[in-house]
Amino acid sequence: MKDKINARLKTVAGTPMEIQDVREAFVQSKPEAVILTLSAPQASDSLFAAVIAPARLMADSTANIVTITKKFGTSKIVILQAFDVGESWINMHRVLQLLMKKSNMIYQYNDHNLVAKETKASAENYVLVRPPRLMEDETKEIKEYSNHGKGVSVLADITRDSVVKFLVDAAERSDWDNTAPVITN
Repeated sequence: MKDKINARLKTVAGTPMEIQDVREAFVQSKPEAVILTLSAPQASDSLFAAVIAPARLMADSTANIVTITKKFGTSKIVILQAFDVGESWINMHRVLQLLMKKSNMIYQYNDHNLVAKETKASAENYVLVRPPRLMEDETKEIKEYSNHGKGVSVLADITRDSVVKFLVDAAERSDWDNTAPVITN
């Protein structure tokens, strides 16, 4: 099976920050759906580490991809975000909100919020997937919450494998089209 996948896999050098690079990737292989898992890097894993990415890294990359999906007729864009972005911010524990506002993480949240706002305004079919803390483990049962994430525990987490499964399901099915589900295990 892995050999069959590798035989169909095409790699295109470039960056989503350059629309020509995105266009070239679509020319090589027109996708039926796009799954985006971008993150704005920081100097280290510390919440207080310096931001080393442009302020709109995710928003500008997503805008380029949305522009090209429209030109190529791609049916859907599925974007990995984070619990506490957009409408789900209201359900983040107040202490965590304060920590995010006072740390360099706020720059990533601002960029994620721009992605959500601009993707919704694009009129493209989207799913904004918002998991909480990511854990290493195999796929487990996935619990879904509304766009606001009401009822998600402050200690909630989800395995990376579960997130991958949900992203693929969201790309293949229409159950979550034009929504921003919060998912946990």
